[in-house]
Amino acid sequence: MKVLKLISLFAVMITPEVFSSDNFYFEQLNNSISKYSRKINHCDLKKKVPNLSKSQISLLKHMIEEKPLILAYLSERSFNNCLQPERGELAELLASYDYLKLPMQTKKLAESTKKMIFEKNYETDRAYLSLTPDEQKEILSITKLEQPFSEFETYEKIMGM
Repeated sequence: MKVLKLISLFAVMITPEVFSSDNFYFEQLNNSISKYSRKINHCDLKKKVPNLSKSQISLLKHMIEEKPLILAYLSERSFNNCLQPERGELAELLASYDYLKLPMQTKKLAESTKKMIFEKNYETDRAYLSLTPDEQKEILSITKLEQPFSEFETYEKIMGM
């Protein structure tokens, strides 16, 4: 989150006159980053510890004991879902910038934003995909984990700490 604020600050500090031919593209990127940053704040405020049933806790405890990254996968998934549509719009904009001839500063801002926001650790996906289709279906059916949740506190609750 702090990284996004730094990117936004950097984008605002750069004088648009320097990029007169690029003003449209630079402002589009800056606006999209700002919108995404606000959405991150919104989703962070929604994080809570879900009120899970005993059977849900039992199921998750068993899975997390064997594959702790499952909870991280569910947390990331719920947070990314909350970030829509702003996350998708920013990704689309950044992808389109790969095909435009832009001044170096705007290109660098787009590339660094892409790396910071969309760089992914695939270990959580690997853990999820190692589950059987029935196990995947079971954990995805827990609707209380569809909203952003506090991962550490939820882990403690599931593990009975």
